[in-house]
Amino acid sequence: MLPIRAALAGTTGNAMLMGVAEVSTPLGWVLLPGLLGLSARPRVAALVSAWAGVLVVLSVVVPVIPGHRSDPQALLASAVSLAAVPALAWARRRTRTATVARAAGPPDVAVFTVPAGPGSAALAICGTPGEIGAAVPLRGGGLLALIGTVTGAALDTPAGRRAVEQTFRRHARPGRTLPHLAGVLDRAVRDLAPAGHLRATIVRVDRSGAVEAVRCGSPDLITVAGDRGELAAVPAGPALGATAPGGDPIPAPVAGHRIAVLGAAYADAHRQHWARVPDQVAAHDDPAVAARRLTRGPRGERRIGPALVIDPGPQSRA
Repeated sequence: MLPIRAALAGTTGNAMLMGVAEVSTPLGWVLLPGLLGLSARPRVAALVSAWAGVLVVLSVVVPVIPGHRSDPQALLASAVSLAAVPALAWARRRTRTATVARAAGPPDVAVFTVPAGPGSAALAICGTPGEIGAAVPLRGGGLLALIGTVTGAALDTPAGRRAVEQTFRRHARPGRTLPHLAGVLDRAVRDLAPAGHLRATIVRVDRSGAVEAVRCGSPDLITVAGDRGELAAVPAGPALGATAPGGDPIPAPVAGHRIAVLGAAYADAHRQHWARVPDQVAAHDDPAVAARRLTRGPRGERRIGPALVIDPGPQSRA
């Protein structure tokens, strides 16, 4: 989504250019603010529209440089166009997020379901220390997801974790590769907390159901074929934001009718017993139930998240 400063700067620059060029048609004054508004969140779109309206009025009231036409039809056309921008931005955002649904569960864990290619995925969030979890539906039916654990006093705060997740969501687009996303997150972690790091797994599911992943200091993925689970053997790379930067992580294909991704905090808490997870991954047909079960702490202790379970569909079973 377009940042608010960039949207307002673009709107202001457009008004100045229209005035200098003596463009008086409503289209010239409204088109760029409208496009900027549609590329932003609904609240930002409303602010952009309001600011564009102020600039239109100023160009009419204080005509130092010839600006927007002042006849009622021209002003009405601009007003209607600018008023429509926030509504369209809201409708666009609602359409994009309507595929994410909250699944039923106990109060100490939130489970969200989302399409993943021809299949589906479930992300379980518990609010535990260091927890990083985000799933972004892509146009065309794909999915990008981030599962991780942050370490470091400056990074393991609500604001720090939220900044990491928002960075991922901003850059999670269909054309972005997994190494590119890892690099963006690496720079973000270094800027936020030079002494902290993020152990993360980034997963992509394309529209056909093919899955690939990169590991950056995180546990291996788990795949299930039939009723057996095993480690996916995805190559391990260094944690993001580590003191000694490594090369680009290597994406690896992951195949199975079910795939589970866990954070480093889960493996740390369960220690050598975390490899028993495959039995839990295969235990239930519903990925939301499986994701919720994967958040159980050792010996009945507090839940540990996040956990992502993907049932990607036929393409990933090859």
